[in-house]
Amino acid sequence: MNECQIVDEDGYARCTCDTDAVFRLLADARRRKLIAALESCEDDQLPLSKLIRQSTTDEQVDLEARKREFHHVHLPMLDDHGLIDYDSEADLIRYYHCELVADVLAMTDL
Repeated sequence: MNECQIVDEDGYARCTCDTDAVFRLLADARRRKLIAALESCEDDQLPLSKLIRQSTTDEQVDLEARKREFHHVHLPMLDDHGLIDYDSEADLIRYYHCELVADVLAMTDL
């Protein structure tokens, strides 16, 4: 099994993620857009509302429905694999980088 380190902004390894898990996480187009938005943020954290706007291209989307979907589906998956910390009370997502995730995203057509 191949593993990749997930690191914080100081370069310290938080945990590892295996290749199969990365591909499962990136299999969903909405999660790819979500992760791409997190990859591009300067300080590795975003409020959920801003993340939804940055990762949504459909202008007629129901933002509350999308927020529920992110809260109950996508964010828990990313949190379980160590890519994010999601503070639901502060509505803030903290992203941790994984080189394999960035490499796979770079090869996809967002």
